[in-house]
Amino acid sequence: MKTSSYPTKYAQPKGIFNLGKTRFKWYDLASDPAEISQQDINNAQNCIENARENFQNIDDLGFVIMHRCGEHYLLLVCTWRSENELWESVYYDGSGKFEVWDRSKTHLPTYCVWEMGIVYHESQSWKKYLGSGREGKNKDEYLKDFFAGEV
Repeated sequence: MKTSSYPTKYAQPKGIFNLGKTRFKWYDLASDPAEISQQDINNAQNCIENARENFQNIDDLGFVIMHRCGEHYLLLVCTWRSENELWESVYYDGSGKFEVWDRSKTHLPTYCVWEMGIVYHESQSWKKYLGSGREGKNKDEYLKDFFAGEV
């Protein structure tokens, strides 16, 4: 029986993306995160700034995963809405610009094996925040707690 190794990808934290009242931790995810250009990041941030969800007017915390899939991207924009549930909007750049990925199905994909490494870390970090006093210093601790490495 032939065995094969599933390819590895790497998560690289890129700091905080501030959008109005919402603060996102930013992650690049790729086989080689250096392949994600600043122009691609600018296009993704422009998509989020102009999103229907109007993130800039919601006092929220969350994270973004800029996932390079071959020559294209999935852009996962996740917020906590100050509760214990993770809210998500997904965009893709299949037409050359980022647009909403229409997922109007009953049963749909959520996170792939590579994204789940980041999501797991973020869920543990958020759980710690929820158990805190939820003061400014606790928000800062959450925003400084990044995952980096192989997924």
